Amino acid sequence: MFEILERDLAGRIGVLETKHGRIETPAIAPVINPAKNILPPSSIIEIGFPLLMTNAYIIKRHYGDLATELGVHKILGVEKPVMTDSGAYQFMVYGKIEVTPEEILEFEKAIGSDIGVILDLPTPPGISREEALRRVEETLKRAEKAVSEKPSEMLLVGPVQGGIYIDLVEYSARKLSTLNFDVYAVGGFTQLMEQYTFTSMVDAVVAAKQYLPPNKPLHLFGGGNPVMLPLAVALGVDLFDSASYALYAKDLRYMTSHGVLRFERLRELPCECPVCSKYTVEDLRDIPREELERKIALHNLYVLSREIKTIKQAIHEGWLWELLEEKASRQPALMDALLRLKKYLDYLERHHPITKQPVRGLNFASITSLWRPEIYRHLKRLYERYIPPGNKALLLLPETREKPYTRFGPIARIHEAIKEMNHPYHLVIYSPIFGIVPIELSEVYPLSQYNASKLLANDPEKIAFENIKRYLKTYSNYYSGILLVIDQELIKFSNDEISELKSEVKSLEVLSYSISNIKSKEQGIEFLKKISELNVD
Repeated sequence: MFEILERDLAGRIGVLETKHGRIETPAIAPVINPAKNILPPSSIIEIGFPLLMTNAYIIKRHYGDLATELGVHKILGVEKPVMTDSGAYQFMVYGKIEVTPEEILEFEKAIGSDIGVILDLPTPPGISREEALRRVEETLKRAEKAVSEKPSEMLLVGPVQGGIYIDLVEYSARKLSTLNFDVYAVGGFTQLMEQYTFTSMVDAVVAAKQYLPPNKPLHLFGGGNPVMLPLAVALGVDLFDSASYALYAKDLRYMTSHGVLRFERLRELPCECPVCSKYTVEDLRDIPREELERKIALHNLYVLSREIKTIKQAIHEGWLWELLEEKASRQPALMDALLRLKKYLDYLERHHPITKQPVRGLNFASITSLWRPEIYRHLKRLYERYIPPGNKALLLLPETREKPYTRFGPIARIHEAIKEMNHPYHLVIYSPIFGIVPIELSEVYPLSQYNASKLLANDPEKIAFENIKRYLKTYSNYYSGILLVIDQELIKFSNDEISELKSEVKSLEVLSYSISNIKSKEQGIEFLKKISELNVD
C-alpha cells in the first residue's frame, strides 16, 4: 500500500508499506554489491536510508543455494526493506545473462526480497527504435506473466521501457498501467544522467506518469546524482537507486549538492558530515587509497541523505520550485531541464496543490520564476472561467508593489475613489507576473501573496503585454469603453507595443500617468477626474 501525505509540483511525500517496514518517500536506495561492497550495509542503514537495493542475479551466482537458506537480509546483515534488481543491468552491459525471467522472480521471492524487479530488457541510448520496440514488447510479455504469478508477500516492480523514444515510453506505460504492479519504474537514462543530459529524462518521466496509476509509486533506475534529485521528484519520481556513492568514490569524486568535485582539486571540505567535520583535506590525502575511497563513499552517502531531507522539507513547505531554481542557477544542464518543464506546465498544474497549510507567499526572483505552474493555472482559469461585469468601462492599471491592491498603495486609493464617486469603471491590473488580475479576484491566493524582484518589473517575458492583448481580444465586447493607463516607472511600454495594442482594439484609449505618485484618496479622485475627460465610459 502507498499513502500520499503531501504534494508540491508533481512531487509528493508518501509512505510505502513493506514486510520489513515503512519507507517514507521520496527515498533513495543505495545499491549494495553483494559480492564486495565498499561499505558495510549496516553502516549505510545507520545514516538513515530506509531502503537498500542489491542484485538478485549476482547473489544467485555468488551464493547459489545458500542464498535461499540465508535470505537477502542475512546476507546483507540488515533488517530493513531490501529491493532486488533482476539482472537487467548485467544484460544491458554484457548482452546476456544465464537465468530466465521465471527463475529470477522465483529466486527474489525465495530470498525474501521486500521489493522485486522483474527481468526486463533495458532500452539504453544508442539502440535503434526497432530494437527498442522489440525490447518493450518482450518486457511487456514478461510483465504480464510476472503479474499473473505475483507473490503476495513481495512488492513487484513493473519497468517502463522505451528510453529516448517517447512514443514507446507512452506505449509501454499504457500497457503496464493495466497490470497490477505495486511499484512502477522508468529506466534507460543512467548513462544520460551521468553525462548531465536531463531533458530526455524529463520527457520520459512525464510521458510515463501521464498513463501510470497515480496511486502507485514511481522508481527511477540509476538516479543517484544529488544535482538531479529535486528535478526528478518534482516530476513525480518517488524512489531512486544508485551505486553512485561508491562509483564516484572509486574515482575519488566528492559529491556536493550542486555537483561533483574532483578530490585532488579540493582545498577545503565544504561539508559538515561526520567525515568532513573530523578530517581536513590534508588528513585525507595522507591516508591509504582504499581507506580514502571509503571515506569519500561515506561522505557521498551523507550528501545524498541530506539532499532527500531537503527535498522533503521543500515539499512540506511548498518551495520545491525555488529549490529547482537554486540548482539550475549553478548547473546549465539543469537550467535546460527547467526550461523543458515549460512544455509540461499543464501536467505540473494538474498535480500541484492550490494551497498548502500554512499558506506561504511565493517568491519570483528571476525569469525562471515566471514558468511556475501557479501563473499557468491563474491564466488558464481566467480565460476558461471568468466573465467580466457588464455595462462598465475597463480601466487597466499597471501593477504596484503594494498588495493586496484593494487595501494598500495607489491602486487601493483609485479603487476607493471609484466606489466613493460611483464611477462605472471595472478595475483590472496588468502584471508582469500573473498577466491580468481583475480587482475582485486580487485577494485570491496567490495573486496578492507574493514578492517579486525588480528584475521582473519591466515585463521581461512580456506576460503583461501579451495578456493585455489576449484579455482585450477575449473580453472587450463586455465593456462600454477601454482605457489603458501606462506608468513607465512601473512597467515600460515601447511605442511599437502601444501601436500594436491600438491596432488590435480600435476603441482603446491610452493615457500616460504616474499612478505611483498617488498617495491619497484625494489624488485618486483627481486621477478619476482626469480620465473622465477622456469620455471612455
